[in-house]
Amino acid sequence: MKRHIIWDDSMIETLANLYPVETTSHVASILGVCENTVKKKAKELGIEKYAKSEWLSRAEYIRNHFNTKSFTEIGKVLGISKNSVSRIAGQIGLRRTDKETSSVISRVRTDLIKREKRRMIFGLDPITNIKVVTNRPRIKLRAWLKTKGYIVADKKNVMYYPADIVRLHTQESRGTRMGLHFLPLPIEDQLVLQPAI
Repeated sequence: MKRHIIWDDSMIETLANLYPVETTSHVASILGVCENTVKKKAKELGIEKYAKSEWLSRAEYIRNHFNTKSFTEIGKVLGISKNSVSRIAGQIGLRRTDKETSSVISRVRTDLIKREKRRMIFGLDPITNIKVVTNRPRIKLRAWLKTKGYIVADKKNVMYYPADIVRLHTQESRGTRMGLHFLPLPIEDQLVLQPAI
């Protein structure tokens, strides 16, 4: 047996305000009724949707991910700009607290740092300006060896030693344990380093 819904003035007002711009499922959840009941009452009252279905689906996605994803991330999924995401969020009445905003920013930054660390480990160029240090002792040793005449290769874990420097075998051994590789400087590069007479 179907439950008979008694529509009071506040329910009708909510229906009139939300139905034209919100998804039917969202309106139904707000009113505590099923979607068919919402559609039937809207038709009875002559309330029509004036938002396009694409806008409604975007609004629904934004509502579902508003507190966990950045506007840029949402925009990439929906194929729209972050400004468009912000505008739609404002139209459907979504606002973030300072704490929620901070949480999203923190999560996005953590994800970027993790990605940059992975790129560094595999010797790939960074794609952001975030400074990522995966192994501070190795970076300090590499910088110190550079002051002693060693040359850092394009691949950050390879260091060349020119033929004319005194090699620091203890530090090289330590560096090798940290993942550095030491190779003799190729002849053509040594010719470039020699001062012109």
